[in-house]
Amino acid sequence: MSSLVFAVATQSLTFLPLALGISVSYTILRATDMTLDGSFVLGAAVFARLITLGFSPALAAVCALGSGALAGVMVSLIQRGGRVDPLLAGVLATFILASGNLIIMGRPNINLLSQHTLLSDAFAKSELYGWSEVAAFSLFFCLITCLMVSSRFGLTLRALGDNPGLLKRLGKNIEFYRMSGFAFTNMLAAAAGCLTAQTVSYADIGMGFGMTLTGIGAIILGQQIVRFAIKKSTVRVLTEFSACLIGVLLYFFAINALLRLDVNPIYLKMILGLILIFFLRTAMNSSRMRNSA
Repeated sequence: MSSLVFAVATQSLTFLPLALGISVSYTILRATDMTLDGSFVLGAAVFARLITLGFSPALAAVCALGSGALAGVMVSLIQRGGRVDPLLAGVLATFILASGNLIIMGRPNINLLSQHTLLSDAFAKSELYGWSEVAAFSLFFCLITCLMVSSRFGLTLRALGDNPGLLKRLGKNIEFYRMSGFAFTNMLAAAAGCLTAQTVSYADIGMGFGMTLTGIGAIILGQQIVRFAIKKSTVRVLTEFSACLIGVLLYFFAINALLRLDVNPIYLKMILGLILIFFLRTAMNSSRMRNSA
C-alpha cells in the first residue's frame, strides 16, 4: 500500500504544473488548448538538448520555460481576432511543434542518465530528498499560478474567457490578454515536461501524447467531486485548484491500482475512460438531485 501511495504522489508531482496549465486554459480561458501536449514535450526537449550541449541546468530550465511561453504566443497568434477556433488552433500548433521538437532534439529521444541536472544532486543523496525537491518546484509553480489567478490580471483573463465582448467595450486589449494567458499555460506545460525529463532521465518525442485530454478528464472529475462535497465556496480559486489536485491524484491512483491488478496496459485508457464516464454521470446526477431539492 505504501508503494502505491508513493507512486501516485511522485507521478502527480511532475504532472501537477501541466494540470494547472490545463485548468487555467479550460476553466478560466474557456479554451481546449491542445498545444499543451506539444509544449510538454518542448520543455523536455529544450532542457535535454541544452544539457547535452553543456549549458548549465538553471539556464536550460529557463530556456525550457521560455520556449513553452513562445509556443503559447504562437497558438494565440494563430487564433488572433477569433478567426480560427481555439481547438483547431491548438491542433495546428501541435502539428508544428511535432516537427519543431524533433528538430530541437535532433533524434527521437535524449538520455540524461549521465548528465548533471537541477535534480541529479538531490536524487544522488536519496530518493526521498530528490522527490522533496521535485515537490518544492511543483509547489512553487502552484503558488505562482494561484497568485496570478487571484490578481487583477487573472480576473481579466477570467473575463476574457467568460465574455470577451465585455473586455472590448471596456477598452481592453483582448489579443494581449489572450497571448499572455496562453503563454502562461504553455509555460506551465513546459515546466512539467522539464521536471518529467529530469525524473525519468530522458526526453522522448512521444512523451506528451494525450496529456491534455488526460488532464481535462482528471480536472472535470475533480470538479464534480468538489462540487458534490462543497455546497458553496467563498474562495473560488482554492476550489478550482483543489479540484485539479484531487482529479490528478485519482487519475494516477486508478492507473497504478489497475497495473497492480495485472490489467493489460493495452486496456488501461479504455477502462479509465469508462470509469471517468461513470463517476461523471454519478456526480452530475447527484448534483441535479441536490439542486432540485
